[in-house]
Amino acid sequence: MKTKHTFYFLLILLGAALMASGDSLLRKEYAFSLGIVLLMFGVYSASRTWVNSGNKEGEEGGPAE
Repeated sequence: MKTKHTFYFLLILLGAALMASGDSLLRKEYAFSLGIVLLMFGVYSASRTWVNSGNKEGEEGGPAE
């Protein structure tokens, strides 16, 4: 399970680094586009695993009483 978290964190870092690199690796528009896609996919996937790991006690999404 920790491998998924590490992979998603690396996607977030790669997307941010690609956006920050700008013209040094790719054209600026392509770097921003690819960087934002990687960043958003990493954030979305990481947030889905955080939500799924919180509901392992058999809860239906509500707080425990």
